Amino acid sequence: MMIDKIRFLSYVPTSQLVAAVRRIMRHVKYGVAPVQFPPVAGHRQAVQAYDQAGLDFLTYWDQHCLTIPRSIWTPDLAPAAELFHIDAWLEPWPQLTETAIVTENIRMGLSASDVSRRSPDVLAQLALTLDHYSEGRFFLALGAGENKQNTPYGITRDRPFGRLEEVLKLLKLWFSTDEPVDFEGKFWQVVNGGISTPAYTPGGPDLLVAGGPGKAMTYAAQLADGWCSYFPGSSAEEYVEQVAEFNRLAEEVDRDPSTLTKLMLFGVVLGDDDAHVEELVNNPVIRWDSAALVPGPQAWARHGQVNPLGEDFAYVRDLLPMEVSREEALKAIDKVSPEMVRNMRFSGTPREVAKMIQPFIEAGCTHVMIGDYGALVTSGDMGSAVSGARRLAETFDALRELNGQPVASVV
Repeated sequence: MMIDKIRFLSYVPTSQLVAAVRRIMRHVKYGVAPVQFPPVAGHRQAVQAYDQAGLDFLTYWDQHCLTIPRSIWTPDLAPAAELFHIDAWLEPWPQLTETAIVTENIRMGLSASDVSRRSPDVLAQLALTLDHYSEGRFFLALGAGENKQNTPYGITRDRPFGRLEEVLKLLKLWFSTDEPVDFEGKFWQVVNGGISTPAYTPGGPDLLVAGGPGKAMTYAAQLADGWCSYFPGSSAEEYVEQVAEFNRLAEEVDRDPSTLTKLMLFGVVLGDDDAHVEELVNNPVIRWDSAALVPGPQAWARHGQVNPLGEDFAYVRDLLPMEVSREEALKAIDKVSPEMVRNMRFSGTPREVAKMIQPFIEAGCTHVMIGDYGALVTSGDMGSAVSGARRLAETFDALRELNGQPVASVV
């Protein structure tokens, strides 16, 4: 039977075979978040390695702190605390510029920045500058912002979605011309204001909108070039519904949704085997983050549970990790079971996690960004770093196999 199939294929025109392969091959892109802690030499080496290995894109966080309170970032809970401070974040724009200079093929983006801390003209000039340095490889994701980036520093996060809408319109306007423009909005009024740096990419760098259903999704589908979202470790059923709504919103304004990016962040816990995974999902810091970094109360409610940080806890609105004492954090951690970590994070071996992610790709996700929380809390020595990189590479390889793509370990 196999010989008969081979004989049959020998008579099939090459063009038809190529077309058949293309039909089963999904053009999914894969990315990670690079090192954003000092020393900068580590960042430079990492992004060059990612580029040489064929990774598709990098995403940078625009933030002053992560989600983990300083009070529990201690060596007894996270051995990596011996090596770096959890809030010692480097500014992403210089890092993006360095990446643009020292790499050749990999795309890079900010995912996401807010519209509270930088005015639209500053964002436009920064984005157009990166468009040139990267020779068209830069993208910018914008969102309504998080209170942890604003409140402690005296910045008012006022009517963020209204501001976001105006910023998107202004950026698209400036990206399309090097002439001065006028704009009359509720929040920004521009009179004869030009950002005359010409776009390297026709129409300027891609703009994505980060957020969930509602205004963020509407802006992503109708004003931007795509949508950036985050899902806890759940099934893809809800994502299927959201993609359908995103597509409907795009078609509502005569846009082809197949031309728009759908980038998704997958928070994962990768282990070598069942025992290793079980050890990681019991880690106190990972358990904390499984309560803290969730889009809203529905994430826990769908599992019949109440988030220990509050019944109505919403990450972007309520999380101020610098105000959480060690006692408060440990009290919340005690209420996060390993089972709930598995519910909030895609947890397993690389092949297991790849199979969990695959339904989201089949639902329409075009860009897969993986953040491994297991690697964050390990010792951080060379052995741990190499093991973490290997697990990440195996996950991407498994996804490439599932999607008919050439396998090339990317880290």
